[in-house]
Amino acid sequence: MIDWEFNADDYSPNGFLIPVGKYRVRIEDAEAAKSKAGNNMIKLTLKVSGYTSQIWHYLVLNPEKREYTNQKLGELWNSFNIPMGNFNLEGWKGKVGGANIKHEPDNNGEQQARVSYFLKREDVEKLPAWQEKGSNTSNSGNIDAEMYDPFN
Repeated sequence: MIDWEFNADDYSPNGFLIPVGKYRVRIEDAEAAKSKAGNNMIKLTLKVSGYTSQIWHYLVLNPEKREYTNQKLGELWNSFNIPMGNFNLEGWKGKVGGANIKHEPDNNGEQQARVSYFLKREDVEKLPAWQEKGSNTSNSGNIDAEMYDPFN
């Protein structure tokens, strides 16, 4: 006989998939990387308030789409209350902003949580207070479909 205290409240048919909606998110890690096309990009590891899963967001700094890239950078800096133009990625860690989470299929057709967009700072302030919950990660990887350039 196996000795285990099962709690049915811990089970969800969707596993660790973060539901669609608006959430406070915290930057756990921010690192410089290169896209497959050789462009600089920023890889963000985000913790979502109230969930154990982490999601990943890739922002490609595309010189051919400078205006679009600058808009996305500005939205990120605004949401996380990071001074505009600040590329000190180490200083981004621990900053809390907001994101609208959507679901999209990955390459295997499995639903994944992804950042649709970052919320404006004034909208972040309207969200419920941060709720800490565990630190496990899942495969609910997050990629901004319009900005992502696979690099594996």
